[in-house]
Amino acid sequence: MNRESDKIIISADDFGISRLASENIMKLVNQGKVDRVEVMMSKNITPSQVEALLASNVKIDIHLHLVKDELDYWQEHARKIEDGAVVRGIKFILKYTVGITSAKNIEKEWQRQIEEFVKIFGKAPDGASSHEHIHFFPPYLGCLLELCRKFEINYVRFGTASAKDYSSISKILNWLRKKSLKKFTQTGLCSTDYLISYDWVNDLNLISRQYSKDLSKEIVFHLEKDHEFNVLADFEKHSFIK
Repeated sequence: MNRESDKIIISADDFGISRLASENIMKLVNQGKVDRVEVMMSKNITPSQVEALLASNVKIDIHLHLVKDELDYWQEHARKIEDGAVVRGIKFILKYTVGITSAKNIEKEWQRQIEEFVKIFGKAPDGASSHEHIHFFPPYLGCLLELCRKFEINYVRFGTASAKDYSSISKILNWLRKKSLKKFTQTGLCSTDYLISYDWVNDLNLISRQYSKDLSKEIVFHLEKDHEFNVLADFEKHSFIK
């Protein structure tokens, strides 16, 4: 597997969510292992980190989120996701149903985050994505597309084709993508052919075998995880093709 010949984009999620995530991402950015960094707006992002990202060759995307109350805690503590995808999905729908996370509230919060990004980076994000892929939820996708138009953001993590059904999360995203694909393509925004999170598969060889080299693939890594950090650190040191 080769990043250029296989049309692979390596994205590192959750910069700013914790000290470990930010430090690990910067290590691999400095090694040239990362193409896109997904920044979660947080007061814990330092001026030196902003300067380093701007000086690198990576695309700097905004990673929109709804977890601002937890960001300070996670700087010094390991993150643990206790609930499975189904439980988290139920909690998400309940909050949306009672209006806590209405589309109107989300658009307002995400605009605030983009404005904060512009303030500290001195430019609009190169692209947009969201924590736990919540922008795939149709009411939120509408908010994101409008914000992309407003701030002239031309890349969105979406994928124009459905990846393999590796997990319950990938199945849900494929279903949501089909519901919104026409709306997304009408915007003219850029995306890759496929979106694949490494933790759905845990096997770069399998990804290489299952997808054409001619189609673009965004592979998402969460570098707080030791295993994912080590896999990406070794990427291109040797062939992953067996």
